[in-house]
Amino acid sequence: MRCDRLELPLRRFGGGVTDVYPTRGLSRGGPYAIPEEVRKSREVSVVPIFVRVPEFKEYQEFMNAAKAFLEKLREEFRRYFRIVMKVHEEREVTISSLYLPEDLRTLYNKLRRVKTELSELYGDKEVGQVAVLIFTRWTPEYQKLTPYYISKCVFGSEVASQVVTEVAFSNFDMSLANVSLGIFAKIGGIPWVLAEPLSADVIAGVGRTTVKYRESRQAEVSKDYIGSVAIVGSDGVVSEVRAKVVSKLEELSGWISSNVRRAARSFALSKGTKEVRLSVHYSGKKPSIEELRELSKAIEDLESEGLRASYRVLHVTDDINVRLLCEESKYYPTSGLYCITSDREAYLTPLGALKLGTREYYSFTGIPRTLKVSLIHTSESGTLEELTEGLREAYWGTFMHLAGAQININEPITTKYSRDVAYLVGS
Repeated sequence: MRCDRLELPLRRFGGGVTDVYPTRGLSRGGPYAIPEEVRKSREVSVVPIFVRVPEFKEYQEFMNAAKAFLEKLREEFRRYFRIVMKVHEEREVTISSLYLPEDLRTLYNKLRRVKTELSELYGDKEVGQVAVLIFTRWTPEYQKLTPYYISKCVFGSEVASQVVTEVAFSNFDMSLANVSLGIFAKIGGIPWVLAEPLSADVIAGVGRTTVKYRESRQAEVSKDYIGSVAIVGSDGVVSEVRAKVVSKLEELSGWISSNVRRAARSFALSKGTKEVRLSVHYSGKKPSIEELRELSKAIEDLESEGLRASYRVLHVTDDINVRLLCEESKYYPTSGLYCITSDREAYLTPLGALKLGTREYYSFTGIPRTLKVSLIHTSESGTLEELTEGLREAYWGTFMHLAGAQININEPITTKYSRDVAYLVGS
């Protein structure tokens, strides 16, 4: 068994500025890339929507806090992204409850009307420069149908939408950074890229889930299978996320394989190259032998088109009971600590103590979870080298999450984005 620590990745921001910290890098250099239309106008329009529920007695206090938050958000957004945020006339949507399905359907219909109004007001071209900010009460995590999911169903990728609850007002600074970053990313901006590219040209994250249908309390009637593929470049930027719902499980592996193959072909055409290096990350259950065989065939058949593709397939999961400890950091794991137990299996701790120069920072949220990274297939001969590169992809991928301004998260964006989208479609 061999244990070591992966190096922290630097992010590259505007003006060639590099930094580990997202907010500090944005403050120093601004974003790496601004969408063309926004770059011309240097403006983004924000439409605030307040969801009013009669049972919410402190609604007026909530509204006042939300408006103060919005005013401060304008300042932070301009500081980070060098873009003016124009706040348009607020809208109020009233429903009877946040918990009853019929009331949430009413919210869905009312938000649909708002979307139609925005499309008529701005047109298809300019609506990409508009963000909808929905202020609503917090709902429990176990509640599957929430204003968040409804907003995603309504606005999708056509109009940027961000949901803000009263929880955001308790930690103003972090919440402002998170919401600012979320809005900028959703209008098509790239806040940062990896300063040093990964070894794979195309990295595909694969997420899968199953939705079971029942009538009342009867036994299962039918089920659907949902797959999602997130395509990430060597710079750590997500270029696309696609999802598919099928009624037969065997159809899903074919769809996943064809999307990986399409991404490889697109890369080769865009770069004018005949060689492409692929990496595929599976979350959840490991792919079956049949799934791996279909994926391998789809990739290897690229040779018939004059392309040579080398590839590796990884399984990344945190559904384990292993924790890593480090004597050097007083038996608290350091960020990037890994242990290779064989040439095809390793454990990695993305979160943990961050050592920057001579100073060391510790997290106080308990012992962070560990990822198990398994190399389940490769076209190359050096399995240990492939596993080590896969570990770097998984670790550096935790620094490319754009839904929050924290340094990194506990899993790579390849598996997180693909799985989250699959679950969102299923919900």
